[in-house]
Amino acid sequence: MDKGLLKQQRFSFRKMKVGLASVAILFALAQLGQVSADETSKPVSSETVKTSETVKSPIEVATEEIAAESEKAVVKESEAKPGDLIEVSTKRSPIDVKESQEGNQKVHVETATAEVTKTEIAPAKAEEVPAPTTKTTENTVTAKDKDGNSYTQYERVDKTTTVEITKTAPTVTKAGAADIVFVIDRSGSMGGTINIVRKNINEFARNLAKDGVAARFGLATFSDEVYGRKRGKTDEGTILTKFNESYFTSDPAELEKALAGIKIAHGGDFAETSTPALTQIVSTYDWSKSPKNKKFVVLLTDAPMKVDPSIPTIENTLASLKAAKIERIVATSTGTTISYKDFVSEGRLMNIDRNLADSLTKDAATWIVETVTEGHNYKVTKDNYQFYLERRTTLPIAQTGSATPTTTVPVATAYKKEVAKLPDTGSNDTANYGIVGLGLLMAGLGLSVSNRKSKEQ
Repeated sequence: MDKGLLKQQRFSFRKMKVGLASVAILFALAQLGQVSADETSKPVSSETVKTSETVKSPIEVATEEIAAESEKAVVKESEAKPGDLIEVSTKRSPIDVKESQEGNQKVHVETATAEVTKTEIAPAKAEEVPAPTTKTTENTVTAKDKDGNSYTQYERVDKTTTVEITKTAPTVTKAGAADIVFVIDRSGSMGGTINIVRKNINEFARNLAKDGVAARFGLATFSDEVYGRKRGKTDEGTILTKFNESYFTSDPAELEKALAGIKIAHGGDFAETSTPALTQIVSTYDWSKSPKNKKFVVLLTDAPMKVDPSIPTIENTLASLKAAKIERIVATSTGTTISYKDFVSEGRLMNIDRNLADSLTKDAATWIVETVTEGHNYKVTKDNYQFYLERRTTLPIAQTGSATPTTTVPVATAYKKEVAKLPDTGSNDTANYGIVGLGLLMAGLGLSVSNRKSKEQ
């Protein structure tokens, strides 16, 4: 062998080893793992980039790209904002190697896959999901191996990118405590309903205890104080119930006793004066000051709110309740529901004549007990890499052992490509790097199998 050629080959081999070491270091530092995501059913578009000669091989470029993606910084999910990356993970397949001989050509084929999944917080408003795309990079080189045999080497990397938007289910937490004041209409028209009201409030209080809510209960009643002043009746005004030294009691039995003591008044005309009672409970009652305590008023009446210059306005009453962060539930008759449409919180409007037990003890109780936190929207981007490497080495006829071309193991792959005439790059380095590039890639991917994801405290 020519000494100059041998020297050139040794120099090329040294360069190859340096390049492989660099890639190995990149993957030794990477934290790689697995994550799963649903596949999209959208059609895949394709973009192909063909080069007869590249500075870096397709496998080398993909290797560096995967390493860079795997090292991206992540943010704790609890602190993440839309656009922040919260998880990066990678999974890989085993290398599939096939060897065969076609006539005087030795054929070496390697295939493998790798997948990088990135998860980030998506905006609350759903964004348009792009269709999957596929980018193909391929390269062919010709050179001679260390034995002086000519070969051609073909590399191909298909990168398919899919994006999907997912959303977690809302989380539900139980309230630690609640202050609940019942404001009850005791005008004459409530005479036939008051016993049903008593029964359902008692059941409501017991259900809260079963649900583990540390509730305190308050009670206020009203009729029509405007009518009472005009007629000289003293039993028409607001009555605030006190339990020992507080306007609240945590004992359902004490509440039951107070409910049993309600006496029906007259009430005068149709509309009743509920605004004085609602205003007074805001300023007079000793509500909990804990930020974890939820506050509610439950108004039970069969009449609309009276409007009169001598009593608080509906607008001012509503404003004071909102300012005190007191949520509002109203149970009223069918004909008066429209009067309270803008007064209640989150549409919590019930029919006092029908299904009060079910509404008050189930729907309202659930609302009081549960605090709902909306789930996150996630944008999941998945990059799937398919690697294909084929090397065809032309052997001297004498080495085949037979003058008759034979085929041992066929090359079975979707990426099988017969090369008719390939350009000569004149470089051993690129080709030598490529034949082991896929093996090195997959070996590097196998160094570590662990998720890089944000950790919650």
